[in-house]
Amino acid sequence: MDSLLQKTWDIRIENLSAGYKDKTIIKSMNAHIPARKITAVLGESGCGKTTLLKVFLGLIPVQNGKLYIADKDIAALSEKSFRFMRRRFGVLFQDGALLSSLNLIDNVALPLREHTKLPQKIINKAVLETLDLVGLKEAAYRYPSELSGGMRKRAGLARAIITEPPLLFYDEPTSGLDPITSMKMDQLLLDMQSYYQNMTTVLITHDMNSVKRVADHILLVKDGIAHFNGTKEDFFSSSDAYIKNFLEQQENQEQKHTLPDNPEVRKALDEWLKSQ
Repeated sequence: MDSLLQKTWDIRIENLSAGYKDKTIIKSMNAHIPARKITAVLGESGCGKTTLLKVFLGLIPVQNGKLYIADKDIAALSEKSFRFMRRRFGVLFQDGALLSSLNLIDNVALPLREHTKLPQKIINKAVLETLDLVGLKEAAYRYPSELSGGMRKRAGLARAIITEPPLLFYDEPTSGLDPITSMKMDQLLLDMQSYYQNMTTVLITHDMNSVKRVADHILLVKDGIAHFNGTKEDFFSSSDAYIKNFLEQQENQEQKHTLPDNPEVRKALDEWLKSQ
């Protein structure tokens, strides 16, 4: 397992197929996720991007092909060896996945308590430094129910990076956040990438504004294959018909969230409120 001790990890996908029971979702996919970059995995609903994340995390087995992480074919690893590898993953789930019965210190400390024999004093010091890094040191003794959505995301990020993982997965990090908080979360992701310069980041998202702000590399999944795999600059300047249509659809979806302008309704509500 010497390669797992190397500083930088990339992911290579070769003719990969995976799915659920008899249903194949990922179909002979070929792609490369470069080390030390932020790669955004994009695609329409049902295209296979969430399935791909589950394959990375070992939650869905490889049916055919190869998936190399840190030069190791994970399908060829024993269960024990893959569990060892997965200890080096950092994962930020959509809702932060914090344990409601624990305060932030105890939530963030979990990976260190679970996988190391460090003294509690050293663990607490590392946790407080990490919480400070994500701007939550003052909230260290609060419980998840006492935090806003954005704070829970940042707490989840603190727990994901406490072990300084070479590979970090984000599942919709800006989902459910208002635009200002989303921008702050994006800046935090950039700060993490700058602070942990050897970290490889995989971002599953539908937030194109976030992609424009933070991504270096794009993997666009279409019907279980890699329709595009390259730099952000090449993606947004592409003349490919599907990519242009995809970007147009995303822009239209963002416009749909504009609040309707109904002056008649507003006037009727104002009159109703005045009459109370």
